[in-house]
Amino acid sequence: MLLEYPPKLVGEKRLTFHDLDWQAFKQIQHLLTERTRARFTYDNGVLEITMPLEGHERSARLIERFILILVMEMGMKFKTMGSTTLDRKDLLKSAEPDNGYYIQNYILVVHQRNSA
Repeated sequence: MLLEYPPKLVGEKRLTFHDLDWQAFKQIQHLLTERTRARFTYDNGVLEITMPLEGHERSARLIERFILILVMEMGMKFKTMGSTTLDRKDLLKSAEPDNGYYIQNYILVVHQRNSA
């Protein structure tokens, strides 16, 4: 009997670039955002470009459902941010999570939005 290892699961493809300044990062992000579904993470000169594949997206939706059910069952309120881009030029950091949620700080976010 021949046993084969299961195929290695791959949830995304990644490219990493080093020694990029903020302006170069933003130019690359702008060009590729128009043409692809890539997600970008930038941290002090290191740019990681991620291309999520089907397995990644399926897992992200499953985690999202788990969070929503858990929060509702606990009687809590939440605000979802979707895949919002989080940029902090002053810290040389940027990220694009699959989904973002305000649960613990829900009240702060809602009050901040209503007072603006």
